Amino acid sequence: MNPVSTFWMWTTGTYEVSLDLALDWRRSYLITGALTLTDGDDYAHVFISTVCHYSGGDTVLCGVRDLDGDFDLGINEWVSSASRVIVKLRTKGGQHRAEGVVYEL
Repeated sequence: MNPVSTFWMWTTGTYEVSLDLALDWRRSYLITGALTLTDGDDYAHVFISTVCHYSGGDTVLCGVRDLDGDFDLGINEWVSSASRVIVKLRTKGGQHRAEGVVYEL
């Protein structure tokens, strides 16, 4: 497993920050991420909001997973045949920071 990129996102207040990660669709990846700063009792989570799959030809299929709710606050997901992944940090108040690493398998 080789790390191929790292990412950082941070907010103050109520915001959504998105980061678009371009991937090689012929490879598999482990995408990780977690909150590394939470200042205040406010709500924040980091998650994968969109995955675009490609398998050759003319079609790219994107699935949106942009859900509200109280669920796992971090990312630890295997992704295959993906040409693009969008990671989001959603916050409501306070100061929050998320960091992650993308590993190529």
